[in-house]
Amino acid sequence: MTTQRNPDNTHAWLIGSGIASLSAAVHLIREAKVPPSNIHIVDVHPSTGGGIRSCGNAENGYMLYTGCLPYFHDRCVEDFLSLVPSKQDPKASLLESIKDYDVLNRPQRSAITRLVKQGHNGPQRVDADDLQIGPRYRMELIKVMLESEKTLGAARIDEFFDEQFFKTNFWSLWSTTFALQSWHSILELRRCLRKHLGDIEDLNNVRALDRTKYTIYESIIMPVTEYLKDQGVDFHFSSRVSRLEMDPDSQQTTVAKIVIQEETEDKEVEVDPSDIVMVTLGSPNSGSQVGSNLEAPAHFPEKSDELIDHDWALWIDLMHKSPSFGDPKHFTQNPHHTAVESFTITLKNSDFLKQYEKATGDSAGTGALLSFTDSNWGLSISVPHQPLCANQPLDVVVIWGYGLHPDETGNFVSKPMCRCSGREIATEVFSHLGFSLDDLLPRSNTIPCLMPLGTAPLLPRGPDHRPRVIPPQTKNLAVLGQYVEIAEDTTLNMEYSVRSAQMAVYSTMGLNKSPPKTRRHLLLNVLDLLGGV
Repeated sequence: MTTQRNPDNTHAWLIGSGIASLSAAVHLIREAKVPPSNIHIVDVHPSTGGGIRSCGNAENGYMLYTGCLPYFHDRCVEDFLSLVPSKQDPKASLLESIKDYDVLNRPQRSAITRLVKQGHNGPQRVDADDLQIGPRYRMELIKVMLESEKTLGAARIDEFFDEQFFKTNFWSLWSTTFALQSWHSILELRRCLRKHLGDIEDLNNVRALDRTKYTIYESIIMPVTEYLKDQGVDFHFSSRVSRLEMDPDSQQTTVAKIVIQEETEDKEVEVDPSDIVMVTLGSPNSGSQVGSNLEAPAHFPEKSDELIDHDWALWIDLMHKSPSFGDPKHFTQNPHHTAVESFTITLKNSDFLKQYEKATGDSAGTGALLSFTDSNWGLSISVPHQPLCANQPLDVVVIWGYGLHPDETGNFVSKPMCRCSGREIATEVFSHLGFSLDDLLPRSNTIPCLMPLGTAPLLPRGPDHRPRVIPPQTKNLAVLGQYVEIAEDTTLNMEYSVRSAQMAVYSTMGLNKSPPKTRRHLLLNVLDLLGGV
């Protein structure tokens, strides 16, 4: 552990303003006691949020930049939100206000439909019994869970399972829940199984921290940002950190200067060895292309200059300084293996929710996802409670979804998803549900967003591809986000980013504290008692 720093003499420079940096700032203030005015958040965007954003209106259509997964919030997110005062009640925390809202708005029963398939008479619900995979695949899954990560190495999932496994309803459930593809990392499948397999019957039920009043952006990002501004944290928006300069005389990697581009000028910030710098690495949203209701996303980005933005450029700069910062290029070299396409459908004066409840038996906000097992695009949709946005009129419904296979031709629309307009994507979705196109399409406005690096953190990787939160031989630098290595935890969710921030704060500030342990299947805890796994 680092020697404890004097918080009054420490300046913290946080590069990026996503949830990783925001939570790091909160922990620096509340636990490390760093004066808020000593905390500086620098971001190229005009506002906070990183990959968690939402925008739009009922007239032009809403657009949710929420990533492609439900948020598997856990104890790290709870600890973080417990430190932020509620705007409605300063005596309570943001965590308490979210839980209070859940108590008042919790559905009377859990979701009953997670998967839908095409039957002889149209769409039909997949029963829970159809998730059974037989003794052979059960044993293979257990074997993966119990094998060490060192032994599994940089292998793909399809190196451990045959083609029939990927046609099972179990795989449909698991892959759409965690955005896993057959060519993704066996390590990520192992971690997902070890953490979530025991909850398989409840994976689709929306828990308290998933049921915020509005979007994650409006219910968490905005209140946290407002709290930090009120405390006096120093924000620098529309500012790009082009490089970090290291102290050439230090035996450890020590940041000595931050070069920031503000408009047309370069600004150099001197960094003392007693200061700390935290960098959010990469971005699954980098290179994203947004379409409209009548137009598809412009094209499928494949060239490196289209894919690599400022988040990646700074990581590449760090990689050239030391191999301990990992290899960002590993995650950007095959966009056709990492692409997903999300979409947001805005419906006005429609009976969509009535049709949806009749077809699935579930009301809005009950389940996290509904996936179509026969979809060539690998489609899933989320029908949350309404209104989802603060400025959303009562006669408007907003739903969100994504496709795991944007390169493939649709079942009902004879085009690859990535070449479809929003209206064509809505046509495919409504057709899978068996809903009337004549009724819904004129009332819908769908905005697609192609993300070529959407699942890049899930690619097979070696031990040197992802850096540790505190890379070896670094003195005042930590790295955060979805591309750092955190043992046993699963990436592509808010919990992972917040955990990385907590690890960075506790280590760099020399606090005698660690984040909560990652949840594991009960069987693994029992086996630990019998000799370890």
